Amino acid sequence: MTKAKQLAEKAAELMKKEAVVVTAAEIRNGVVQKIQVYFWDNNAPVMDVISKDDLVQNFPDAGVYVLVPGESDAGKALKKLEMFEGEEDMYFRTDGTKTQADEFAGVPPVLFMETVEAVCGLQGE
Repeated sequence: MTKAKQLAEKAAELMKKEAVVVTAAEIRNGVVQKIQVYFWDNNAPVMDVISKDDLVQNFPDAGVYVLVPGESDAGKALKKLEMFEGEEDMYFRTDGTKTQADEFAGVPPVLFMETVEAVCGLQGE
């Protein structure tokens, strides 16, 4: 089994337990603007792009996990995202600190992932 297949199976296990998997995040000045998430619905993973407010208001009890770029160990490739209240906002981090800025383990920007998906969907003429 390939590493990619192993990581996908680990992500599927989490999503089937109602967790969400983050694959991209748009962060400006320490504040996340858009987040690309996957969740399980009707026996298949579904992708959506949501706002920070959406994630704050709908943070699942089963947790949110970030797919860490470049990590091939299935046990480390999905880091738990923690949400905590700062002085003026809610913040998200995977590194265990309480720094008042959003941090998503270095996932690529949402536009990058949307472009990859658009390339995959190209059809020949």
